[in-house]
Amino acid sequence: MERIGPMIRERDLFAEARERFTIPHLWAVFGFEGTPRPSCRSPFREDRSASFSIFDSGRAWHDHATGEGGDAVEFIRAALNTDHRGVREWLVQHLNGNTAPACRVKASSLRDKRPDEPRSIQWPSEIREGTAADLQALCEARGISYAAAWTLTEAGVTGFMEIDGRTCMVITDREGHAAEIRRLDGTLFPNGLKAYPLKGVIKSWLVGAELLRRETPDTAVIIVEGATDLLTAFDLLVRYRKAGGFRDWVPVALLGAGCRNLDAACAALIRGRHVRLVPDGDAAGAQMARHWTKLLRSIGCKVDIVEMPQGTDLSDHRETINPQDLFS
Repeated sequence: MERIGPMIRERDLFAEARERFTIPHLWAVFGFEGTPRPSCRSPFREDRSASFSIFDSGRAWHDHATGEGGDAVEFIRAALNTDHRGVREWLVQHLNGNTAPACRVKASSLRDKRPDEPRSIQWPSEIREGTAADLQALCEARGISYAAAWTLTEAGVTGFMEIDGRTCMVITDREGHAAEIRRLDGTLFPNGLKAYPLKGVIKSWLVGAELLRRETPDTAVIIVEGATDLLTAFDLLVRYRKAGGFRDWVPVALLGAGCRNLDAACAALIRGRHVRLVPDGDAAGAQMARHWTKLLRSIGCKVDIVEMPQGTDLSDHRETINPQDLFS
């Protein structure tokens, strides 16, 4: 049968994206902090060592800490925390109109789409609950009480594993979406980083949020920055309870001030609650507080902020802060 008229070809959205978008352009479109340069900080995670590279005239990128990288399509995928189907859906919307940097079309802060196949963390070793010796070592390394260490392990927030013959602590929850691994003795990994470069982490999941599934709507949430401050928050919560504190709180951790999105399932657990933010006392912490206050209020949360002195975080004040004040 003869075809009449011109053949209609399926539109190649990915090819169009690679042709039209540079990494600096997309950086502006998504509203990421910082300046995209050949050597800069990652827009996708906390990065204090400028381990992110943009090259090939702005057409390619590479994260030297995580091993991720690619072209404009892969940058969009990482920014949206989605799969290539999600990228295609985003491109359908944004290639049909003007997406110049000035319009700052940000990815939704509430991520309501996930890949068909759930992303899973690629653990470098098996996680174990930990022995009494492990808990004692954790107490000595991080300055928390044994009661707090026990509470953390019982809640599934901390675990232990061996990497290259060294005992490491694992900060995660039973949902298993986000995690951070650090050596128990505080030394760096061979790549010079404090945290092991885990693949498969959903950065928009707040570690510890899984605990809210068993709590009432009146239970409040305290959001801290990073794994170390999460340990401190649990330690202070144990002290609050011992001193007679009666209000129910669940500490959760944002793994880096640069995290700007909230997983939809996580948002459902937090929605409408009283949330207290404890950002680090620096410029990144101030930006985190502004962004998350707006985001959390958009889902009906009452939000307040505990300000840390400049250049310090919650862990720096573990011995001096009054738990009754923190959890009032």
